[in-house]
Amino acid sequence: MRQFNVDIFNRSLGFVGHTIIDVRSIDDDYIAAKANTIEFKTIPGTITNGDFIRLKNDFTNFFGVVTDVSPGKETTTLQFKPFISIFDELFLFDTKNQSTDSTITHRTLEETIRYYINSLYINNEDTLQNLPLSISIDPTITQTQKWSLNITPDVEGSHFSIIHLYSVLIVNALKKYGVVIHVAPNFSSRTIYLTITKQFQEFKIDANLEDVLVKTLKYNDRPTGTNKLVVYDDQDYSKSITFYVYTDRSWGVDNRERITPVVLETRSVTRDEEFEDPVEGFAAAALDLAYSTLSGLQWDNLIELEASPVNKNIEPTQILTGQTVSIWYKGGKYTSILTGKIISPNSITLLFGSERIEYSKRLRL
Repeated sequence: MRQFNVDIFNRSLGFVGHTIIDVRSIDDDYIAAKANTIEFKTIPGTITNGDFIRLKNDFTNFFGVVTDVSPGKETTTLQFKPFISIFDELFLFDTKNQSTDSTITHRTLEETIRYYINSLYINNEDTLQNLPLSISIDPTITQTQKWSLNITPDVEGSHFSIIHLYSVLIVNALKKYGVVIHVAPNFSSRTIYLTITKQFQEFKIDANLEDVLVKTLKYNDRPTGTNKLVVYDDQDYSKSITFYVYTDRSWGVDNRERITPVVLETRSVTRDEEFEDPVEGFAAAALDLAYSTLSGLQWDNLIELEASPVNKNIEPTQILTGQTVSIWYKGGKYTSILTGKIISPNSITLLFGSERIEYSKRLRL
């Protein structure tokens, strides 16, 4: 086991207590936050559910939220999850925020996430619900203007739905569009800084190298969901465009190297009025729909790579959540996105992809 400095802070980021303990592993999963458990000698100060926790050593700087405390005279058992899970609460979502129609003015996906976090946790009229947060959108990214997470109204004729902020909006924003929230607590200013961003610069990993400690690579060769999309012009149903998903999870209009069995979806669109030519207007609208429907399928997998924290070929401590990667194995390329890490005493396991299930296919390294 490896030692960690453990610091506990209250909801205002005021210091509560400190200890040093051995930790077997820390599960830092962005899309499926799991509870971690530690036990330590009871320290002065009262720890309560909802407090913040930092575990830090030479290779790790984990920040999370306490979810359960079992204090005792001699030892205290504590459970905690990654900080992002604190947003897993129900709220009222306006489904009109979603739109792939360029003629409709609406918030970008990034602005929508910022708006709801700001409304619920920063400027809430119920001040007891507010947290010491500061949220911004990375100015260097191109925001996601046309987007849809397929959230439908709870009642027919309405445009509202009660959903979970974390598991529905935040997680699916990463899965489908690569939009991620990076968390950076500043304990001197007692502020938790949130940055909504994207990490689209592709990172390459050679899984054939001997210093990749893991001996199996799990990969789903039969992803679920739409893999053939037929789009009609709603002003002329004799016109249509078909999009196909390929085995490498990319998509296009060429009928080649397709995923089977076929999962068909048929939709219609209104021409994009920005184009005078009706053919171009239909093509643009169809492409927007295909992007919102098929994007993210290249991450419909689970790839795990384990390496030493000082591995210079992979640099597992430097890869950020949301980073797109291409993993090469025996001439094959597997595209995915970093969605979590498991920190162990002598290694870090990088979790890629949007799935968290075991697949029958294993590629032996």
